[in-house]
Amino acid sequence: MKFNKRCIVLILLLQPFFFFLPIKAQVKNKFTLFESIDMARKNSLDTKISTYAKQSSYWDFAAYKAGFLPKFSLRGVLPNYFRSINILTLPNGKNDFISQNVANSSLSLNLSQNVGFTGGNLVVSSSLQRLDNFGNNHYKSYTSVPLSVSYTQSNVFYNELKWRRKIEPLKLEESKRAFFESIENISYSTTEKFFALLKADIQLKLDQQNLKNIDTLLKISKSRFEIGTINLNELLQAQVSHLNARKGLSASVLHREVALQTFSRYLNAQLEKGTELELPEDMHFFAVELDRAITMTKDNRKYYYEFKRRKLEAQQEIQRTKSLTGPSFSINANIGLTQSDQHLGAAYNDLLRNQAVGISFYFPLMDWGVNKSNRKRAEANLYLEENRISQQEMTMEQDVSYQVMRWQLQKELIQIAKETRDLATRRYNVAFQKYTIGSLNFTDFNNALLDKDRATNEYVDTLQGYWLLYYSIRMLTLFDFERNNNLALDEQGGGNI
Repeated sequence: MKFNKRCIVLILLLQPFFFFLPIKAQVKNKFTLFESIDMARKNSLDTKISTYAKQSSYWDFAAYKAGFLPKFSLRGVLPNYFRSINILTLPNGKNDFISQNVANSSLSLNLSQNVGFTGGNLVVSSSLQRLDNFGNNHYKSYTSVPLSVSYTQSNVFYNELKWRRKIEPLKLEESKRAFFESIENISYSTTEKFFALLKADIQLKLDQQNLKNIDTLLKISKSRFEIGTINLNELLQAQVSHLNARKGLSASVLHREVALQTFSRYLNAQLEKGTELELPEDMHFFAVELDRAITMTKDNRKYYYEFKRRKLEAQQEIQRTKSLTGPSFSINANIGLTQSDQHLGAAYNDLLRNQAVGISFYFPLMDWGVNKSNRKRAEANLYLEENRISQQEMTMEQDVSYQVMRWQLQKELIQIAKETRDLATRRYNVAFQKYTIGSLNFTDFNNALLDKDRATNEYVDTLQGYWLLYYSIRMLTLFDFERNNNLALDEQGGGNI
């Protein structure tokens, strides 16, 4: 009996050291933070969405560029046949019901070109039209326009193409920077979900070990209560702690499963339940200069191009409103050659000049202030947009400044958290040993246990803060200060992880 008690006491004394020895186990899957980020960048739905959004913007810009190139087209009307009785005006000026049995066919070849300098449209065309009259005497006739040059412009005071030349390149560059930002945001989001699973896994292991240790101590407490070395209050406290440990373990199991599913879905990969994550303790502390960070933010982020675009669009709206509410002129001009005959060949002989010029205008005389109100509203919107942009620029600079200041504290915070974890672990080991030999009450042991778990979790939280801040600065500036690399110049997006 004495031998058994001594063996139990010896095992209890050595148990804490066994807990902190490395345990070799077969791991189905093991991921580092960098591997997870690389997988997310390749497979996640966020990556696909960002890629397709970038492609869509590229093709929008390609369509805009193609709008300034000549367009060549062939148009035709197959025999458009109709037979009906219609009211027609006769040469003597009278109207009468006339029976018509007619087929009309046409073919035209067109070359059109937008004129960016003026905002109008120039068209060069050639056409042929045939008319068939079916009746008692069937006859046909042709009308040819071998060459026709026309120009149209809806308003000489407003050039839509000029504004598009300024705005569309900004939209393209904005979409590129948005893609780079989305890649860095994927790194940030992956880090969040990585640590969510990592902390759930660590908490689960802590709860498993704590339940095992408290279960052993509860048995010791029952034995001591039976021989009268502890009172009922301490025994009840040990039993409550045991129940709380069981409840905490059940919650940790569920929390870990949810975190695993969330992490797996985000990576768009099927991860096994035995997946383990490595604690990312390989950290590098490098200098981030505030002035340079703000400069990189202004040069690299999409907001720089977005702000310019929004301001130009507000200015464009003022110009468009003025053209709609003020005097306007439109032009429609055409010059060419034409002829008609009952024979196709003759329709191209002795060509006649075909020309037309039309200029229309609009002058508002009295509108009771409606047009003025519209113009003032457009101007007010421009001032509003300018102030919003200034406010957003200041907010961006404040955000960058705050993150840079936080970065400067990371090295000290991690060192403090690591020392606190080590000290709390040593204190717990001592408390465990003392309780097993009866020189410490359960309340003090429980406090040491809580401090150990809290210090462990706080250390992991500090690591999470470091990596989230690391990728946050990359996302805010699109610049890798560790490698001195401008991420906005990487056509693939994202650069090194």
